[in-house]
Amino acid sequence: MNKNTLFVLIITIFYSCQKKELKTIILSKASENYVKWMEKDNTLILDAYTIKNTDSILALADGIILTGGEDINPLEYNDTINLAVCGDINYQRDTLERKLFDFAFENKIPLIGVCRGMQMMNVASGGSLYGDIPTEIGTKVIHRNNGEVKHEIVLTDTCSLIFPLAIDTIMVNSWHHQGLKIIPNHLRVIARSFDGLPEAVVMEKSVHPFMIAVQFHPERLGKENVIHQTMKSSFYNEIRK
Repeated sequence: MNKNTLFVLIITIFYSCQKKELKTIILSKASENYVKWMEKDNTLILDAYTIKNTDSILALADGIILTGGEDINPLEYNDTINLAVCGDINYQRDTLERKLFDFAFENKIPLIGVCRGMQMMNVASGGSLYGDIPTEIGTKVIHRNNGEVKHEIVLTDTCSLIFPLAIDTIMVNSWHHQGLKIIPNHLRVIARSFDGLPEAVVMEKSVHPFMIAVQFHPERLGKENVIHQTMKSSFYNEIRK
């Protein structure tokens, strides 16, 4: 028995012994910020990217988060033009996150998408992406400038799962050059930046009970930030139903 199989077996036994209390959240690719954002008593956080036996950890999943990262391979949404403007493509991650999304969708597992994760939710649902925002949309809003920047977004619909109801505009962080282009009908845009780019989406409840996503990084906004708190709280409320 190799170490990876043994690890999954131990987790499975531990989960079985504490099934009533323990909740398991799977990150598509973990970082310290995501772990700190979601850590909570009686919660197990697993990094799917480092575990070969994905089926075993999916059997434990109470919630899934598709995290930020590299550009998605444009072939995932039948586009060849965007290949020229993409950075390095992580084929392993594209395959993994498709699998995580499909499992969450089919089994009604609560899911959050962050940045790349929001893009993957859109792509896996049948949508497409802008390959490079500055050249396709313009520079009215700067979404990335040698790293993280900040800009305002405006709420175009209500969603208490992500945003407090008392606000209509809010400052967010930003670190991306691609974004949602064609959006399936069952994904509802609830916030946009001032160049029109979608910044938050929610899947219609008639299709899935809880799938929400943002283009910015709530895990990096700090524990006192209201969006950071709201998304975590709504996610936990759902997985503990």
